[in-house]
Amino acid sequence: ALYIAIIYTLAMASTAVAVLLGCAVSDAKTAQELLPLLFVPQMLFAGFFVAIELLPGWMQWVQYICSLTYGVRLGLLGEFEECSNGDDIAAQNCSRILVNVNASADDKWWYWLVLILLFVTLRLAALLV
Repeated sequence: ALYIAIIYTLAMASTAVAVLLGCAVSDAKTAQELLPLLFVPQMLFAGFFVAIELLPGWMQWVQYICSLTYGVRLGLLGEFEECSNGDDIAAQNCSRILVNVNASADDKWWYWLVLILLFVTLRLAALLV
């Protein structure tokens, strides 16, 4: 049930970006052409493929406005939070995964809140555009 909630919340935040883009341009074809410019960089800034620390400092702030960042953190916490407790090599590997994406178990509520706020903010912005 946790993963379904994560996926649903992430999907709602992501579709809010698409709705905002669709409202901001006058032509559907233009929106389709611009959509990869919004979604492809999220894979880079989510920390899933490349650790955030490896990005130049002037680019690292973008992670905080990408919904995929928070979805990845919540998903990885759901998967690896329990196995990161311990002293064996498996626990060290689980902890390393969470550290690489800057995921903290204490900040779980914050990740949920930001995903919901991104959804609400972007949908309201789409109404105003």
